[in-house]
Amino acid sequence: MIKAIEKMMEILSLFSLDTPELSIKEIQQKLQMPKSTIFRILNTLELDGYIIKNDATHLYSLGYQFFRLGSIYQNHLDYRHIALPEMRKLMLETQETVELNILDGISRVCVEKIDSPLDVRNFVRVGERKPAHLGASGKVLLAFLKEEEQIRILKEVQLDEEINIKKILNELQQIRRDGYAFTQGERIVGTYAIAAPILGINGTIIAGLTIAGPLQRISEEKSAFLKMKCIESAKMISKYVGYFE
Repeated sequence: MIKAIEKMMEILSLFSLDTPELSIKEIQQKLQMPKSTIFRILNTLELDGYIIKNDATHLYSLGYQFFRLGSIYQNHLDYRHIALPEMRKLMLETQETVELNILDGISRVCVEKIDSPLDVRNFVRVGERKPAHLGASGKVLLAFLKEEEQIRILKEVQLDEEINIKKILNELQQIRRDGYAFTQGERIVGTYAIAAPILGINGTIIAGLTIAGPLQRISEEKSAFLKMKCIESAKMISKYVGYFE
C-alpha cells in the first residue's frame, strides 16, 4: 500500500507549469515504471477526478479535485504562521529586525515582526500603519501591483502632481525588475530597510518581507548580503504558500 502511494506521488510530482500534460510513455521514461503500473495508477486517479485524460491526444493532466483542494488550502492559509520560521531564521542570520507587511488601502501594515537582539535596532509595532509610498516595506508592495492600481493609490495619498507620480512609478518599475526595494532614511532618519515580495499561487503580491536597522550598521558588503538573504527568504515563503516561478 505504501509503495503504491509512493509511486502515485512520483507520477503526480512530474506535473508542473512547464509540463501540464504527460503521456504514459513520457512518465515511463522519467520514472522507469512498468506501463501497466502507470496505467493502473492513472486510471484510479482519473476515476476520482484527480487526473483527466484527453482521449484525442492520449495525454493526462491534473483534474478538478486538485483545484478544489488548492482552493481550500489557499482559503485557510495563515501567512503569519507560515512565514514565522523563515523570519526567525532570517533574524538570526542578519541580527536585524524582520517584518511581515501587507497592503491595506493606501497603507502598509505590519502584521508580524521579530526584533533584532541588538540594543540599537529598528522599532516597529505590529498593527502599525504607514503610508505605502514611503519606505521599502510599502514600495515593494506597490511595485508588484498593476500600474492602474499603483496610480489609483498614489492619487489617493494626494500625490496627484504628474511629476511626483511619474517619479514614483519609475522607481516602482525598477523595484519590480530588481526583485527588492532598498531605502535609506526615507521614512525614519538614520535607518535603512530592504524588502522583497511574497507572492501567492497566481503570482500576485500577498505580503512583503522586510529587514530593517540603523544605518550605522550597514556597509556595501553587508547591504549585498542582506538583499540576498531577504530575497531568498521571501522566495522560500512564497514557495510555502504555493507560488512557483
